Amino acid sequence: MAAGTSVYGDWLTTVALLVLLFRLTHSPFGPALYMLARVAPRVVGPFPGGALADRFGPARIAAACAVVQGVFTAAIVVFADLGAIWAIYIAVALAQFLSSAAQPCYAALIPRVTTPAGLGRIQGTYSALNSSSILVSPAAGALLLTWVAPQALIVADAITFFVAAGLLTTLMHVGPASDRSSGRMTAGIPIVMRDPMLRLLAAAYITNSAAVTTLQAVLVVAAASRFGHDTLVGWLYASVGAGSLLGALPVIRRTPVRVASQSIVAGTALELVPLAAFTFVTNLPVAMALLFVSGMGATLYQTRGAVGLQQRTPRELVGRTTAVVRFAGFLGMLLGAIAAVSLVQPLGWESTVLIVCAVGGALLFVTAVSEGRESG
Repeated sequence: MAAGTSVYGDWLTTVALLVLLFRLTHSPFGPALYMLARVAPRVVGPFPGGALADRFGPARIAAACAVVQGVFTAAIVVFADLGAIWAIYIAVALAQFLSSAAQPCYAALIPRVTTPAGLGRIQGTYSALNSSSILVSPAAGALLLTWVAPQALIVADAITFFVAAGLLTTLMHVGPASDRSSGRMTAGIPIVMRDPMLRLLAAAYITNSAAVTTLQAVLVVAAASRFGHDTLVGWLYASVGAGSLLGALPVIRRTPVRVASQSIVAGTALELVPLAAFTFVTNLPVAMALLFVSGMGATLYQTRGAVGLQQRTPRELVGRTTAVVRFAGFLGMLLGAIAAVSLVQPLGWESTVLIVCAVGGALLFVTAVSEGRESG
């Protein structure tokens, strides 16, 4: 409930800020720079977040992050009313650092509240909450933004962080940390490097996150220039959420006995190929269908990967091991945001997305082939 409440609000703010900054700057550079400010701080958040979660308890750290993130989100409204665009970017960066630090905390909580047989059900439900937020919040944002200012949605997001913090305080007693005295912040890296499936999962997070972030950075531009209005970006996001929600259902129904690398490869391909195809379509329903399939592929590999990580990792190291995979994803987001900022003006949004998808697909193919040879 805490994670779902928070992430529903977060997607309201994402849509609202994309529209707000596009209107303030009258340029694709504004939303692209927002994506850079949104993802760059996330690269440094997972490792301290995971270490603190393993040491002091994940609920305590996640609650603290939520409170401070709510404060920074509320500050965005003040800066928007003042027209202080650069201050908005700074507040976004600080809030997203805290968001990335909280992610390993939520993952570390899951094995503490369920048995190994229930990992799939809980992880799938957690993913379904995230996915449904991408379905509901952007669609709600697209409707509401025709009646209210983007700042109103950002205020709603700030409130959700305080609600999430209150819910997390009820879990302070659950699964006290058993590794309070020792352990390096990077203790999860050897675990990932030794396991072929986890290595492939980390590579997939880098490549696909880069492609997704690049498209996110220019999606409001695509909505305005190709489909007629900037608020249609909410419906495009909602298509991703609908597919992601469907992709979570298989893991909810049955926890995989052992997560294989092949399921990671299939899911990553199912996410990446439709993203590239999106750049060629001019029909809104077809574009939404492609994003639906892409969202389904993303959840398929991410939920299975999360279950596989929790199955392979000692409970006291789940936070730090999750931090490695989250770091890989945030690194990919940073690379995608940099690509968008650097290439969208000279090349256009279509070529920018295609280049990132092609490079990511090639790197993922090489990684999968090398892992297959090693297993053989």
